[in-house]
Amino acid sequence: MLSDLVDLNDPDVFVRGVPHDTFRIDRDPNPHVTFGGRGPHCCLGANLARVELRTIFEEVLTRMPDMELAGEPQRLRSNFINGMKHIPVVFTPSAPLGRG
Repeated sequence: MLSDLVDLNDPDVFVRGVPHDTFRIDRDPNPHVTFGGRGPHCCLGANLARVELRTIFEEVLTRMPDMELAGEPQRLRSNFINGMKHIPVVFTPSAPLGRG
């Protein structure tokens, strides 16, 4: 089985002392290999996925501006997908769009 989980542990690429699985929006440079990196192995849908994710987050934050964490996020345990399984949040509900 081929695993790309070691990519983020390369000490020649990522800063020593900063855990690879720590979310750092200010990480610079950030040579991640999300969506297959660049070149011939780049995911064909990567740009669409980026636009979709940006749109989702913008809409969620527009509709729930007071959303905040309500507990510890739980990571998805998988050899193939890196992500969150549960992220508990609280927010103030509002009227459904088009009805309020």
